Amino acid sequence: MIHGYDYRLVQIPKTVDRSGTWTKVTAIREALRYYEYVVFIDADAMVPYPNLPMEWLFNYWEITPETLVAMALDPDAPHNRDWNNRTLLNTGFIIAQQSTRTHELFEAWESCPNETRYPECKRWGGEWPHEQSAFGNHVRYDFNRSEDIRVLSCAEANGCPEVAATGCAGELVRHYWGDKSSLPAGVGDAVLQCFLPQLHRNFYHNSRTLVVNRTERVFA
Repeated sequence: MIHGYDYRLVQIPKTVDRSGTWTKVTAIREALRYYEYVVFIDADAMVPYPNLPMEWLFNYWEITPETLVAMALDPDAPHNRDWNNRTLLNTGFIIAQQSTRTHELFEAWESCPNETRYPECKRWGGEWPHEQSAFGNHVRYDFNRSEDIRVLSCAEANGCPEVAATGCAGELVRHYWGDKSSLPAGVGDAVLQCFLPQLHRNFYHNSRTLVVNRTERVFA
């Protein structure tokens, strides 16, 4: 609402033999038919500074016309690495840019567990971390031109202050996988930071009407 973006809460039937998290791949792929940019965010993630435009973040993160997708690194830990010992990219926050090649990427990603293109991908239909491992172990190695995938830092676009010791403090985008109970308070703080200055300005500009001065009177 602040920036004039469209917001959609997409509800998609779960596919048989796949975790519900796979629906995000289908949702983004479908949305790219209608939008130049799609920014996906998990239900346990949020943007701590609502006034900050996505365009500013695109520029800061160097999202170029050649960028297909952008995602943040997971914490550097053994369970977050792919078969080649590379750190996985977290799929809780995804920026996707419309292009023929992006559509090819999402088609390859969505069909990965079918094993028509990627042998040994079927396991990620139901095995954690699901679509994240499918992308990390298979898809990203097919779409590996220098600008195809923009890797964002874990400190800026993953995690939250409660898990800052992992190196992922969520400075610009927060993902509360480590402390989901803190999400409501985080959202509340973000909304108040945006709302209260506007409320204060409204009171100030209308102070002559809103403020009733009766200091000169003595009440017995």
